[in-house]
Amino acid sequence: MITIQNLHLLESLPKTLTYMLLFYFLVKVLDFATGLLKTWKGVSPYQSAVMRDGIIRWIGELIGIIFVLAIDFILGLNFYLTGFTVGLFIYKEGGSIVENLKMLEVNLPGIVQDKLNTFDKGKDDKNDSSKTNAR
Repeated sequence: MITIQNLHLLESLPKTLTYMLLFYFLVKVLDFATGLLKTWKGVSPYQSAVMRDGIIRWIGELIGIIFVLAIDFILGLNFYLTGFTVGLFIYKEGGSIVENLKMLEVNLPGIVQDKLNTFDKGKDDKNDSSKTNAR
């Protein structure tokens, strides 16, 4: 019988990539927890459809990581593509966590607030362009 322990999958990956994947899972758990805290505090209403979509998106991200990992392995790219992909996912989730903490009225350090403002500017630009296109 084949098990994950027999495959030694994590041992075949570079240590840096292994730590990045473990950190990615930690960040996903923190994002999920801060999202639940938002609903418990009443900042945003609980909607099972939103949670379902988030879980489906996460499964899609996992499939994407596996796909990129396979490309890295087949093309012999030394896992650079996977590291970049996981790094982008960590960055995205970090922004989501900071956004959730802001909605929970947690005081964040100035540098974090500045980075959050860059996320907010991107949202404003999208809204402005959609209004412009609608005209």
